[in-house]
Amino acid sequence: MKTDTNEEISFTNCYAGIYLNKKEGAVALDFKSQEIVLYLNTSLYQAFAWLLQNAHDCKELMNFVNWEVDPTTVSKNSLIEIHGPEHSVCLVCIPGHERVQLNFEIGISVDLKFTDFKGLVDLVSEAQDDLEWRRNLLQWTLKKDVSEHHKKDRKIS
Repeated sequence: MKTDTNEEISFTNCYAGIYLNKKEGAVALDFKSQEIVLYLNTSLYQAFAWLLQNAHDCKELMNFVNWEVDPTTVSKNSLIEIHGPEHSVCLVCIPGHERVQLNFEIGISVDLKFTDFKGLVDLVSEAQDDLEWRRNLLQWTLKKDVSEHHKKDRKIS
């Protein structure tokens, strides 16, 4: 479900929530089953969204997540890994354990059941398809890039 106010855009379902603070450009990621909330800058969020898109496109992983292949039939040593840009966020799945672990470069790992992971993938896909969400992320990223460029120019002169 999408909620859009003057302060925030949010997408939530029974598995997770993502919240973009329009003024700050920060993204809060709420893992409901784990009772963890992570606050990400837009570049880490974009790496996370990229990782989930690649996970969604990984037929081997999604066959287990969607229970098209029974995870209990695979070797306990079977491992699926997907690495995000510059390893800022990576994914490890051991199908026999019916879990997906998300590892963030900020020193946090979140261990999710397949249902929670599937709900999170669907939620991020919905947000990434939303024009208002993408517009706000882009505006904040552009402001940040411009201010960083000006800081570099001042140091040079």
